[in-house]
Amino acid sequence: MKFIHLSDLHFHGDPNDNVQVTNMLAYIRANYPEHYLIITGDITDDGNQKQFKNAQDALMPFCGRIFICPGNHDFGARGWWYSKKRAENFDRMLSEPLQQGGYFFGDNQPVVNILKDKTVGSVMLIALDSNLETVHPFDFACGEIGEDQLAGLTSVLNSPEAQKMKKILFFHHHPFMHSDPFMRLKDADDLMRVIYSRVDVLMFGHKHESGCWKNAGGIPHVIASGSAAEPNFVIREIDVSESGISVIPQC
Repeated sequence: MKFIHLSDLHFHGDPNDNVQVTNMLAYIRANYPEHYLIITGDITDDGNQKQFKNAQDALMPFCGRIFICPGNHDFGARGWWYSKKRAENFDRMLSEPLQQGGYFFGDNQPVVNILKDKTVGSVMLIALDSNLETVHPFDFACGEIGEDQLAGLTSVLNSPEAQKMKKILFFHHHPFMHSDPFMRLKDADDLMRVIYSRVDVLMFGHKHESGCWKNAGGIPHVIASGSAAEPNFVIREIDVSESGISVIPQC
């Protein structure tokens, strides 16, 4: 069972501004036809409907093998002013047509999908909404998982079925950006306490810097994606097999 991790596609309203990301998606379709895609947010640049429509058109060919979560640019004008309408549009124009099996606006619970394979067994994908409903300009692009989602995540990880599966957790905000007051995940420490030694792969984006770490925070594989809208984007593959999990390029 193989996955490709993408993030920060930043679809614009003008198709001419989307050439880099559409070319990259075409390359993935041609060269990774059986891989699942995980996209960790900022699929649009500021969440207007034209951007969502362009993103929808580009991602629909992957329907059935794509899993997404929202970023601050999807839910907020200019990437920081939270917009209820944009959050609703994310679900209406992306979550629903791409068949995510759950929604990100509303009760704010983890979106869980389970993939099954005769050889590998089952893999649980857990998507979180890490967007902070900003009320102050100094929140800028900060994130927050929130008490309700953390409680829901704890319940998912405590379930008997989760104990038997490999688990991939993904969201948008970078959990290790403690020193940046304008982009940090405010409750990152609380999140790490919940997931310590309890998930197999952790994925995120937000910073536009590719990175990969082994055994960080008690998690075997931690992966940060760069921006798929920028040149020299690193396509990182995650292979889940009977013998374990490998990441290419290696950490």
